[in-house]
Amino acid sequence: MRHCPAMLVVCAVILPGGALGQQVSPPPPVQREAPPAPRVAMTQPQMEILLRARGYERLEGVERGEGDRFRIAAAERFGVRVGPLLFDALDGQLIDEPPLTESQVQGLLRARGYVEVTQLVRDGDAIEARARREGVPFLLRIDAQTGAVRARAD
Repeated sequence: MRHCPAMLVVCAVILPGGALGQQVSPPPPVQREAPPAPRVAMTQPQMEILLRARGYERLEGVERGEGDRFRIAAAERFGVRVGPLLFDALDGQLIDEPPLTESQVQGLLRARGYVEVTQLVRDGDAIEARARREGVPFLLRIDAQTGAVRARAD
């Protein structure tokens, strides 16, 4: 019996694994971008939690201001009284937040378990210090805006 080429092609398509025994992958799914989520302002309790995480305590005179902003008459940040403050509830940031002072940095470091904090030196937007934690000496670099601490054993 003689096979015609058309019959082979039909057989190859019908065979499992696709033509010539190769696996045929389905086309990739079409990726569609999701529409941007609507921006929602923080509530007062959410704002207070965020500010406490950034070292603010004893928030006084908190009231909703114009738009999505909170006004805070006074607060304490790492042991130093600050204020008045203006908080943007959409982006979660204080507007014109002053940089940390050396005494605030000492309070921040004590709260994080550092002792014998010495040699505080301002270097642009950072403050460098030496301190000990659990008996180990550290050289620290503190971001004066955010309070982020980078530490390396000294």
